[in-house]
Amino acid sequence: MHKRATKQETELRVAYAAELVAEGQAYSSITSLVAAKYGISRRRARQITSNAYLLLKDDIEEGDLNRPEMTAKLVCTLETAMFRAMQEK
Repeated sequence: MHKRATKQETELRVAYAAELVAEGQAYSSITSLVAAKYGISRRRARQITSNAYLLLKDDIEEGDLNRPEMTAKLVCTLETAMFRAMQEK
């Protein structure tokens, strides 16, 4: 039987997934990476990945200054993607 993750462990997992989101990784890729890194089921990894998306959404909506580096990284990733798309038309 597997031991349940503590609240702190879960928060670290969500933070790791949020970093991957900010890097521009795909949802399914993040799910796979989280499942492999922590040895958890894909179902639980999907829950963590969803929570990571919600975390970033809440940071952006609320202007949360507790994670400014992550928010800045996400904005930079989006700007880079838009620039590449404009170059490639």
